[in-house]
Amino acid sequence: MKKASVFLFFVLLFVLYPSVGFAVEYDITKTDIHATLHPDGEVEVKESHTYSFEGDFNGITRTIIPKEDSAISDITASENNTALPVEKDGNLYKIHRDGSDETVTIDLVYTIQHGMDIYEDVAQFYWPFFDESNESTYQDLTITIVPPDAGEVKAAYGYDEAYDTAYIKDGGIVTFELGEVPDETNGDIRVAYDRELFPEAAITSDEPMLDTILADKEALDEKVAARAENKARWAAIAPWLIGGMTLLAFVLTVYGLWKRQETMHEVRRQEKGTGHFPKEAMSLPAMLLFMNHGQLPVSALTASFLDLVKKGNIEKQSENVFHLNNRNTDYDHERHLLDWMFGRIGSEDDTLHVKDIEAYTKEKKNQVQYRNDFHQWREAVKREYKQYKLYTDFTAPRWIAGFTVLAALPISIFLAYYGVLWSIAAFVLTLYFVGFALAYRPLTIQGHMLKTKLQTLTLGDQWKKWDSEDSIPAFLYQAGMGKRDVFKEPARSAASGDWMMFLLIGSMLHPTLQEADRQAVATAATSTGGGGGGAGVGGGGGGSGAF
Repeated sequence: MKKASVFLFFVLLFVLYPSVGFAVEYDITKTDIHATLHPDGEVEVKESHTYSFEGDFNGITRTIIPKEDSAISDITASENNTALPVEKDGNLYKIHRDGSDETVTIDLVYTIQHGMDIYEDVAQFYWPFFDESNESTYQDLTITIVPPDAGEVKAAYGYDEAYDTAYIKDGGIVTFELGEVPDETNGDIRVAYDRELFPEAAITSDEPMLDTILADKEALDEKVAARAENKARWAAIAPWLIGGMTLLAFVLTVYGLWKRQETMHEVRRQEKGTGHFPKEAMSLPAMLLFMNHGQLPVSALTASFLDLVKKGNIEKQSENVFHLNNRNTDYDHERHLLDWMFGRIGSEDDTLHVKDIEAYTKEKKNQVQYRNDFHQWREAVKREYKQYKLYTDFTAPRWIAGFTVLAALPISIFLAYYGVLWSIAAFVLTLYFVGFALAYRPLTIQGHMLKTKLQTLTLGDQWKKWDSEDSIPAFLYQAGMGKRDVFKEPARSAASGDWMMFLLIGSMLHPTLQEADRQAVATAATSTGGGGGGAGVGGGGGGSGAF
C-alpha cells in the first residue's frame, strides 16, 4: 500500500508539474536576432539560438509577447534548413526537436505586424525581445536592426541590459552587442530612422517624436550617470561603514561573554549543596516554562497535576479515580487547574475519573472551552514566572543593537541596490544585530544557578538515587519537560522509590490528556496563487527555455 501511494504521488507530480519531474539541463551559448524593417511597418525577424544540452531533451521554447497593437504571425522553425514542428500555446512556442547530449542551433522566423511606430518626423522600432519573465541566461546575445533602405540613424540606444551596447554601422544598420544577459532581466531596444524610409506604413501619430526620443536618451544617460556616481560614493564609504559595524559587533560580543563569565564566576562561588533538586520559591510549572523556552506542552500539564498529588491537594483513590482534598494552593495556576479538572470536568462530589476527561473532550461543544482553560492555565503560570528575577534588567546592549539595525538595514539595501559587494557583509552584520537585539537576555545569578541545576535533570537518571524529597520533584520535572517520555519507559521490578507511584499514575493519565488536547485542537489552512505578464515596453517581452 505504501509503495502504491508513493508511485501515485510521483505520477501526479509528473502530470501536474512536468518541469519538476523532467528538468532539462541546458545552456544557451549563442543567440543572434536579426530584425529587418519593411517599408510597410512590418518587421521580419530571424533568430538563431544555439543550445548545449546535457541529457535528454524534447526541444526548445520561445516566449514572444507582442506590444499593444502589435501581433506575431507566420512563425516557423528549422535546423539546417530542415523544418521543425512548432506548437503554439498563447505567447509560448514549443519547437519540437528531441535528442540527448547535443549542441543544436535552431532558427526561428516570424513577422511582427505593426512593429514600427510611425510619426511625423521619424519612425522608431522600440521592442522588447526579452523581459524579466525570461527563465534562461543568454550567454552571448546580439541583436541587429536592418532598415528597409540605407539611411541615417536618428537615435539608437537600449535600456537596462541593453544600455550602451548599440553600434551604428554603414547603411543605417544598428547592432546591439549585449553579450551575457542574465535571466529575469529587461533589455528594451530603441532605434529611430527618417520617416521617408517607411512610405507604406500607417501613421501612428502625426506629432513629431524625435525630440522626445532624444530627450528620453538624455534622461536615461543622466540616470545611469547618477547611478554610477552614487555607486562610486557608496563603494568609497562602504569599508568605513562595515568596519564600524564590525567593531561594534565585536564590542557587543566581548561584552556579552565577559558579563556571562563574571556571572558564572559568582554562581560557582555561591553554589551550595550536592546538586539535588533546587530549593527555589518557584512552582514546578514555572521551572518548566523557564527551561522550555516559554512553552508548556501537555507533558507539563500532566506533571503539574501530579505535583498537586504530591502536595496532597489531590488524592488518588483508585487506578482511574482522583479526589480533590483541598482547594487551597500556593499559586493561581494551581487553583485554576483544580477548578478546571474537578469543577468543570469532574463530578459534583469533587471526584475526577480519567474517563471523564475523555468524555468531556469528545463533545465538540466542550473543545473550545478545554483549549481556553489550557490557555488560561498557561497564562497564569507565565504571570508567576514573570515575578522572578531570572534575567537582568540591564538592556543597554539590546537597545544599542536595535538602534544599529535601524541604520544598518538601509545601508545594506542601498549597497545592494547600487551593486556594491560590501552589501553582503552589511546584510550579515544586520542579521547579527537583529539576532543580538532579540536574543540577548543575560541570566541573573539566580537564573544561572537554577538553569545549571535543572539542565542536568532534563535527561539524566542521577535523581533516582536521591531521597523522595528530591527524587519526586526531579521525576516530575523530567516528565514535564517532555524531552524524554518517562511515562512510556517500563518500570524495572527492582526499582524502588516513592517516585514509582507517580510514574504509574502518569502512565495512565498522560495518554488521556494527550488525546484530549489532540481532539480539542483545530487547524485550518488556505492557499492563494497568481500570475503575471510581459514587463517590457508596451507590455511586451519574452524569453527562452527548453523541455
